[in-house]
Amino acid sequence: MKGMTIRRSALVAAVSVLVCLVGAPAFAASGCARTTDTGDVAGKTCFNDNGDIYTVTDTDADNEGVVGWIEVEQANGTWKAFAKVYVGSGYNTSDGNNVDITNESARVRVWACRQNGSGGTPYSCGSAVLLGS
Repeated sequence: MKGMTIRRSALVAAVSVLVCLVGAPAFAASGCARTTDTGDVAGKTCFNDNGDIYTVTDTDADNEGVVGWIEVEQANGTWKAFAKVYVGSGYNTSDGNNVDITNESARVRVWACRQNGSGGTPYSCGSAVLLGS
């Protein structure tokens, strides 16, 4: 009878762990957006849900920079934009921003654009919408 009690306790503990895992909050997906250039892609912005970090990378040696940012869909359907990150220091350089996304099931829109100088106007923008789950 004592062995059966121990097994029953182990089963209850295992089921409790499974319930906790199934009931855990959902997280947004990770992914990237790329500039919409013809030919070589000039840059990309990647969002990593593990830490809520987005990184902008200049992938073209063309004397122009890349700007990227993310937007998070709010409960009312609007999109909250986070700070733009500009990278203009040369080929294969990158910079990022760490944010706090409190609604982990929200959709995240990732943007990557070419930009001539930190005060320039973004162009050749590409975006991707990452679905929360």
